Amino acid sequence: TPQETHMKDSIASKFAYAAAAFFFVGLIVSIGMRPPEGFEGVPPLSVVLTTVAFLIYHLAMLPVIAALPSPSWAKGSGFAWIVVDNMLNMLSFFGEGSEFVTPLRWGVHLATATWILGASWSQRGAFRWVGVLVTLALSGITLVGPFLNRKSVPQSLGPAALLFIVWIVMAGRQLGKSEAVTQ
Repeated sequence: TPQETHMKDSIASKFAYAAAAFFFVGLIVSIGMRPPEGFEGVPPLSVVLTTVAFLIYHLAMLPVIAALPSPSWAKGSGFAWIVVDNMLNMLSFFGEGSEFVTPLRWGVHLATATWILGASWSQRGAFRWVGVLVTLALSGITLVGPFLNRKSVPQSLGPAALLFIVWIVMAGRQLGKSEAVTQ
């Protein structure tokens, strides 16, 4: 029913805002505390905080992926991104080094970009075009990544990450309107 759809959309909207907030917190912690690229033994506090923030962010994105209208192939890419990126977060949490995790994470960002493009293209106005920009920024930096200095790789995602936060907030706004979402 329309009332049930509105309630689901309203909940997904709140999850979008929470996801944007936790993604921002994860970025701030990873920039400010600079978690090590690998470690032995118990994870340092910076790794624990970054992992928790990014796990919550990814899990909060699940209702957003489900609620935003997009082709099934795009939704599949979005859900695959969440599963694989959470696995990579756990590899980092257990001390696996960046020489293994980073290329895999960048590769799964192509699935993220596919979902963002699919979800954005079904919308209108700024939400569509910010999504296209996020897709281009994320895909572009992913493909350029191997040619960058290894130390600058995390910082190079900055512009795409900030655009993505804006897009997630816009998704929350769209979902809160309810009329933008159809099953």
